[in-house]
Amino acid sequence: MPINYNKWDNIEISDDEDNFHPNIDNNLMIRLQREKRQQREAEEEEKRKKLEAEGSQEAKAELDKMEKTKKLHVGNISTDKYNSKHAKSSSSQSATPTSAVDTKVKVAALKEGEFSDGYEEFVKKQKAVMLEYAAIDEEDEKSEQYILTHTQLLSEHATGWYLMQCINLQAEGKTRDMRKMARQYLLLTYVCDLAKTMPGRDARDAIKPLFKKMELNQEVAEGFNDHLDKYIAHVKTRAEVKKKEMAEAEAEEEYVPLEKGQHVGPGGLDPAEVFEALPTVMQEAFGERDIDALKRALQSLSTEDAEYHMKRCIDSGLWDPSGAGGGGDDAAGADDDGIVSAEVD
Repeated sequence: MPINYNKWDNIEISDDEDNFHPNIDNNLMIRLQREKRQQREAEEEEKRKKLEAEGSQEAKAELDKMEKTKKLHVGNISTDKYNSKHAKSSSSQSATPTSAVDTKVKVAALKEGEFSDGYEEFVKKQKAVMLEYAAIDEEDEKSEQYILTHTQLLSEHATGWYLMQCINLQAEGKTRDMRKMARQYLLLTYVCDLAKTMPGRDARDAIKPLFKKMELNQEVAEGFNDHLDKYIAHVKTRAEVKKKEMAEAEAEEEYVPLEKGQHVGPGGLDPAEVFEALPTVMQEAFGERDIDALKRALQSLSTEDAEYHMKRCIDSGLWDPSGAGGGGDDAAGADDDGIVSAEVD
């Protein structure tokens, strides 16, 4: 039976053909042709639906004619009109092979800003394990076995925690503990970094080779020790910065302005009102919590004014004479007189 090739007569030229006039923008003409074709097909589809709904002999003949003269192009030439629309029956469970489960341990490289996601939960859950690993003291074989057994340590959350703990230990003056933790941190970091260079493989495959190299290759071991010395020096520097920051934070504790009517001092005076009535030099001294500045401020006042303002400061609670070791009304009065006379004379 001869094959009928007539249907290929209706194939439209592809949109990619650059068969336009050289002065015509090809991209524009391709887009126009595509839009024209889509509009034509939408009109034909609407007409086809109407004819199918009519169902008459004339309508069926018209549908047959439309099918024979249908323009073919890359978008519809491979359509199989005889394709079944029935859902395929699923095979029995026994015939379905079990999908392989990926049990590989992986070190996820966290993106910027993702470190805090799940960090607190990880530390809470793994803190005991992390502390136990950190307690291993220069026993590489023991460290190797511990990491193999506790692969949850192969995480940037773990290495990040060790990094911060090293700085905290040094800031607290626990240099011996810091050195021990720094070594364990660096070993774990080396394993994680090596695992990241082995995509698709189990992170545990990086553990034994690393420790083997450090054991047999003197150059690798010396390189690690050199890196460790530099890291310890960095921790010491960062710890000094942290101690300075902590000291400054304590010294510059946020000053909360007093509000009238919120407090009443031991003598029944409102400290906000008393502070507002103080000379500017005394306000600045109290605001800075500077005893020397307060002494200079009192020396700049007359004896009567100094006594008057200091008495009001005590009655409002701005100044606590018992802080110098005094107690009781007599002691308070003695402190008051002593402070004023000593500062004015």
